[in-house]
Amino acid sequence: MKKASKTVLIVLVVLLVVGAAIGGYFIYRHNSTYIGRDAALQIALSDAGVSPAAIREKDVEFERSRNGAWYDIDFETAGMEYSYSLDAATGEILYRYSEPEHG
Repeated sequence: MKKASKTVLIVLVVLLVVGAAIGGYFIYRHNSTYIGRDAALQIALSDAGVSPAAIREKDVEFERSRNGAWYDIDFETAGMEYSYSLDAATGEILYRYSEPEHG
């Protein structure tokens, strides 16, 4: 019984270590491959000429497909709504749109 318990414990520890290593690798890879949410938001704000203090509401989402990865960024100021898509690796603006706020 004790030998079986030790074997199960060793297997669980090995699986935990391997899982942590794999998870750490993917977190590292994501953080080093892409510009990050804060940088993407800053690029969009700079392009729009909007200061962070003027934002009333914001949403930054990371999206990925087989064709690449990008950030979808939406934010509102007093009177305007903005929508951007940025390449997640380079920060290049792929799409921009703005319109007066409705309501």
